[in-house]
Amino acid sequence: MKYEFMKRTIEVASKGSGFVNPKPLYGAVLVKDNNIIGEGYFDGTKAEVAEIKAIKNSTENTQGASLYLNMEASLGNEDISVILKNGIKNIYFGILDPVLKGKTVNLLREKGIQVETGLLRDECEELNEIYIHYIKNGIPFVFTKWAMTLDGKLATRTGDSKWISNEDSLKFVHKLRQRVAAILVGENTVKLDNPMLNTRLDCPKISNPLRVIISKYGDIPNDSNVLKVDDNTKTLIIASTNIAKERENYFLHKKVNVMKLEEKSGYIDFKDIVKALGKIGIDSLYIEGGGAILGSAFDSGIVNKVYAVVAPKIIGGKGAVTPVGGKGIEKMRDALVLKKVTHEIVGSDVIFKGYLY
Repeated sequence: MKYEFMKRTIEVASKGSGFVNPKPLYGAVLVKDNNIIGEGYFDGTKAEVAEIKAIKNSTENTQGASLYLNMEASLGNEDISVILKNGIKNIYFGILDPVLKGKTVNLLREKGIQVETGLLRDECEELNEIYIHYIKNGIPFVFTKWAMTLDGKLATRTGDSKWISNEDSLKFVHKLRQRVAAILVGENTVKLDNPMLNTRLDCPKISNPLRVIISKYGDIPNDSNVLKVDDNTKTLIIASTNIAKERENYFLHKKVNVMKLEEKSGYIDFKDIVKALGKIGIDSLYIEGGGAILGSAFDSGIVNKVYAVVAPKIIGGKGAVTPVGGKGIEKMRDALVLKKVTHEIVGSDVIFKGYLY
């Protein structure tokens, strides 16, 4: 039963997805007599910690209950006092916080609370892989996603790509957008598709990632959807230091931020991009394309995770677009190999997931 309760804790913690960056997803489940009697999660605000929420939300007396927490939290003396007063004797942690490194666990044990760590460790680490990576490296956790046909095409020879994947896969994509701090495409994608790059989910509360557009000289149509900003939808243009001042001022007038980076051999280096984004608190970056941008990302070695949606369609064509451009690999023995590969069938599509380290 312990594993089932930790699975539920992970589900509860996930409710904060999109609202806590760059902090971790954190949930608490209170259990008594093998029944869940209270739940709480971190929602990104300065409200009570998840443990206290779970206690206050409990449906019955908490004496002798156990707490399940997906990650170690920074608990003050007041929080620990509440836990003790409510008779909680056991606490199960999924993983330790890379910042606290067991400090809270030791403190709880000193207070006489029995603590167990490592429950569903792998699942808890995946839930907070963004936070862990950002804390350890200071740069965003980067993942890519593309949808392609069975014969490996991103679009037809005329450039048409709507829609390769099914509706269920599109919902999956929007859940990814909800999770991350920023989503990135190149100016060609903006010109061809005029995307919104926002989150569209049927739920009461959504979070739009920062829209990041790589455009060396600001060559983006003035009526582009990504240039329409408001309090909930922001855009950042990553441009060359050689961008015309007039064009930069136009973006700033539209309340679109501009980040200027030095060109290297005619390109803006992705390693410089992730470093710059990390410095402004962007803990996660979702690169959605197109092929040239994805190729540059892989060539630079900054990609951590890959999602590939494969639809059971064949379009053929020597000139049809493939997902990853760039310089590429010369020898098959040097090909990038994904680790921890899993797949999920969504409708008629198959979504592959794997890691690059």
